[in-house]
Amino acid sequence: MELRTDIATADTVLPEAAAPSAIISMIERAAMNPDVDINKMERLLEMQERIMAAQAKAEYSASKTTALAEMPSIPKNGRGHNDMPYSKLKDIISTTRPVLAQHGLSLGWDTKVEGDKIVVTAKLTHENGHEETTSLPLPFDNSGSKNAVQAIGSSQTYGQRYTAQAILGLSLGDDVDDDGKGGGTKSVSPEQFIILRDLIEASGSQEAAMLRAFGATSLEQFPLAKFDNAVIALKRKTPKGAE
Repeated sequence: MELRTDIATADTVLPEAAAPSAIISMIERAAMNPDVDINKMERLLEMQERIMAAQAKAEYSASKTTALAEMPSIPKNGRGHNDMPYSKLKDIISTTRPVLAQHGLSLGWDTKVEGDKIVVTAKLTHENGHEETTSLPLPFDNSGSKNAVQAIGSSQTYGQRYTAQAILGLSLGDDVDDDGKGGGTKSVSPEQFIILRDLIEASGSQEAAMLRAFGATSLEQFPLAKFDNAVIALKRKTPKGAE
């Protein structure tokens, strides 16, 4: 493949399929030319960024696919509703970290508090810099006798488990929080939690009142068996067009 590099005197002809190394070499040569046209230089840099980003994404995807194919089953050392097993956060970390590392990948989390909610974001990062994220907003877990710090910590752990499950496609067992307190029934999934949260807001309902009506201790531990009825009740209170 022939690349024209007479940047100072003619338009640059540079197929974006060219190897990044060839583009870098061209830019270096152009930078040494005192007559280089700044506009053409900027176009070269933009092209380089696009190609490098596409290459990084492709490398990330290949590494993730291979890592997940080699991922062993996650141990289920926790006990939740009806003594059903589930994977604790430490099970997820200890099992996935070595496999991900072999393929230049690492899993981490960011958390931030927004009002009365905590937003947990899982970040799967490749050694070349490409990153994939998924976020889950959660209310503070005020169930039981938790203090303010414990309420945030419980929601953070819950969010880390489920965002890891989402970004890596893991099977973690029953849908419960790590403390295993849920009234003997399965809880809603993260997606169902978000549906309930949004319907409560759209309908103008009070979360505490809704929880009392359905005998739930918290929204993230809302009984799965009562989810459909709760959705129907909230939609009845939601103005048309607000859902």
